[in-house]
Amino acid sequence: MCGIWALFGSDDCLSVQCLSAMKIAHRGPDAFRFENVNGYTNCCFGFHRLAVVDPLFGMQPIRVKKYPYLWLCYNGEIYNHKKMQQHFEFEYQTKVDGEIILHLYDKGGIEQTICMLD
Repeated sequence: MCGIWALFGSDDCLSVQCLSAMKIAHRGPDAFRFENVNGYTNCCFGFHRLAVVDPLFGMQPIRVKKYPYLWLCYNGEIYNHKKMQQHFEFEYQTKVDGEIILHLYDKGGIEQTICMLD
């Protein structure tokens, strides 16, 4: 199980934000990442990782070069991600199953993406 933390619209300094994110450190013992979205301090994500898939390059939030303005944090497994990747011929940048969410979202929006995931 991973730990996901997000804060939007806060003017707290980065050290205060990071301390808040550390309160869920027990949820993911393998790694921690703290990101400000596109450099803005009032929109940030913290992620505590339990590495199951792609332990080397599977850190979140996920961003891929093809979609630089999309950020993804999620907790779970997507069982049909390889089938969807092959069906739509998406080129993955990582080996993380969740990358399929970014590709499907770009292709068809949120509702279609949700309907396709298993």
